[in-house]
Amino acid sequence: MPTLYYCPLACSMASHVALEEAGATFETQKINIFRGEHLTPEYRAINPRAKVPALRFDDGRVLLESTAILGWVGDNFPEAKLLGDDDLDRARTIATCAWLSSTVHPAFARFVHPERFLEDASGYADLKALGRANFWDYLQEIDKMLAGQPWIMGESFTVADPYALVFYPWGKELGLPVHELENYTTLKDRVIERPAARRALEREKSVLLTM
Repeated sequence: MPTLYYCPLACSMASHVALEEAGATFETQKINIFRGEHLTPEYRAINPRAKVPALRFDDGRVLLESTAILGWVGDNFPEAKLLGDDDLDRARTIATCAWLSSTVHPAFARFVHPERFLEDASGYADLKALGRANFWDYLQEIDKMLAGQPWIMGESFTVADPYALVFYPWGKELGLPVHELENYTTLKDRVIERPAARRALEREKSVLLTM
């Protein structure tokens, strides 16, 4: 069975929830990135990029990147309809996940890891301020996407929902008033109420359960 390498509070939470929602049989291995466990030779042998998530299969192959893992889960468990009902739904769901990965996540990274984007430390303060402002703009955009509908993609839960939810506690970590985003906060509550999603969140001891 596949093994998911994850870390609580990281974007790997989306893959963790998706696997539970799909009814997949899988194992988990916690990699504490806050203690540097992602930098060990043992984990680098699994993921040379030293990031989570990673999904390793019995034949030794490894799938990296959240969007790819979420797409794999949706494709391999079609009865769960985690990518939507048809090919267009699938494309739109993957497009949303790609935006979360390529745009929303990097904005947060600019705040917490400015050294990845600038060599000159004198520019860190400005970059952090810009990252924080952009990140807040994107959280508000997520809130607007949820207006008048229960889930990111419309009436049905998809892998885009736990992926979007990754950034809710990150916003709180940056001191942003995420509780003012009513639609986004309701999404958090809806996901927590789902038995499968809750299993993953409880396994991770997610801060979402107490927010």
